[in-house]
Parts: sequence; C-alpha cells; structure tokens
Amino acid sequence: MKKDSMIYKIVLLGILCAVCGALMAAVNSVTAPAIAEAAIAKEKVNLEKIYPGANFSEVAGYDDPTGLITGVYDAADKGTVYKVHAIGYNSSGFDFMVAFNTDGTVGGYLVISESETAGFGKRCFEDDYTSQIMALNSNDEIPLLSGATLTSTAVKTGIEAAEALFNASGK
Repeated sequence: MKKDSMIYKIVLLGILCAVCGALMAAVNSVTAPAIAEAAIAKEKVNLEKIYPGANFSEVAGYDDPTGLITGVYDAADKGTVYKVHAIGYNSSGFDFMVAFNTDGTVGGYLVISESETAGFGKRCFEDDYTSQIMALNSNDEIPLLSGATLTSTAVKTGIEAAEALFNASGK
C-alpha cells in the first residue's frame, strides 16, 4: 500500500485514534478515584459538620424530579446527606444540607449560603427553626414560619425532595 494513498491515510488515522482512545481510557481509570475524592473534598468540610469522622461517598444516578437536590452523599453506616439549592425571597436562592440517619431521623440541617431578609427569611437558618427541623424524621411534615413564608416554603420543598429520595432509597 502506498503511503500517499487515501486508504493508507484512513487506516493510519484509525490506528492513531484507537491508540489515543486506549491511552485516554487507561489514564481515566487511574485518575477516576482521585477525581471522585476531590469532588467530595470540596464538600467534606460541610459534611464533617453533620457526620464528623464518617467515610463519605458521592451517590450518583439519583432521580430528583424537583431539580432542587444538587448532591447526595452517603456517610457509611450513619446516614445520607442531601445538598439542596432552593429559592426563597431572594432570587439568588440559598444552599443547605439536610441529612437523614439510617433510622430516618434528621441527622443534620446545615446552611451553606444564604442572603435572606434579616428578621424574616433569615429565621429559617437560626436555632429556633433549626431545632424544629432536627426533631423531625423522614415522614414528618416540615413546619413553616409565619412572616417568612417564601423562605420557609422553599426550605420545606427542599427537605421534602430530600425526604422523597431518602424514602425511595429504602434505607
């Protein structure tokens, strides 16, 4: 076969693509665990506040029809943590984590970021409301706050989305 023929060039290009694809697959198999650990490391500071000392793994393939759940993390033998992005009064929204222990009780409620109105929406992230959330289990009704209806409804909707995923997981 002549080196300047079209067939030779096509075969050579095909071989080069196959070799490059095999090399990329090999590199991916070596780096995939490190990439997964790096993704969890970003969240680990917050996850550790809920389940100190736990071994965390990110859960993939969860089905959240609400679109509010932005991450799911399994804390081995302790429970599951759900990262939620919801929109209250402030249109940029807020992020929080809610965890359910293996027995279905709430294991943690942690605000990651928020910019809600002081004296109103911010109350959803203060101790009085947080203690109400912490006393719940995965089948309880989430309380609303008078005067902070938009924010507490957003919190409620986010927690309900996490509850649905937790209850569907059969844990």
